[in-house]
Amino acid sequence: MLKKSNRKKIIEILLDKNIVSTEKEAQSLIMAGKVEVNGQAVEKPGTLIDIDSKIGIIPKNIYVSRGGLKIEGAFKDFGLSAAGKKAADIGSSTGGFTDFLLKNGADKVIDIDVGYGQLSWELRKSPRTIIFERTNLRNLDIKKLPYRSDITVVDVSFISIKKILNKILDLTKWKGKILILIKPQFELKKSEVESRGIIKNKKLHYKVLEEITMFIEKFPVNIKGFTFSKIKGLKGNIEFWVFLIKSHKKEAESIQKYDKIIKDVIDEAHFYYNQS
Repeated sequence: MLKKSNRKKIIEILLDKNIVSTEKEAQSLIMAGKVEVNGQAVEKPGTLIDIDSKIGIIPKNIYVSRGGLKIEGAFKDFGLSAAGKKAADIGSSTGGFTDFLLKNGADKVIDIDVGYGQLSWELRKSPRTIIFERTNLRNLDIKKLPYRSDITVVDVSFISIKKILNKILDLTKWKGKILILIKPQFELKKSEVESRGIIKNKKLHYKVLEEITMFIEKFPVNIKGFTFSKIKGLKGNIEFWVFLIKSHKKEAESIQKYDKIIKDVIDEAHFYYNQS
């Protein structure tokens, strides 16, 4: 007897679960990148998925990109507020992080990105955004910025956080808060990166967070916490957040404490996505 398949097309599952009422509605949501399966965006109606997968619909027009939902989750996890703050968004791209910050009361946001023309028109025309396009953070003269930020948020690709941490600190004021999205695939050596650039191995996740922690400890900051993003990267990678505060006074935290925190966060992330 043939074993019944546990996989169906995403468009069929959306209809079966009454998430949408018509096939046309399902196609529109999928093609717009509004459907996520186990935290990863699905863009083809014919994609086969496990029938028990966790399916989510990104609410319409909350933010200009899914990045807004990522940073929203981090702010909730760490109990942060953007109200009345002057912020900086490193690797701003289309502006998901910036959109979240402005909609949650930030006074202004400096947008820095090596690309050009990516920031959404809605944010580009806002008097509360200060745009630095075609700008490599490593070459940026900090004196050209209008202020040092109260809150700095970071989402960069194809470069290790270690290569830009000093600049991140330079543009953040003392006692300023820093949220960095850690993407394991860009922190490992090419020889360590798994198939298709997707890191699934817990040991590799631990290696990345441990090495970043030890690197950060060399700088005038205090690590206030780690969490994981409830939305995966576009290719399906689990991503992690580290929350820092720039400070002259270093808190005496043991490596053992960080070790436990890191292991717990990785375990939570894998459990969350394995249950999805």
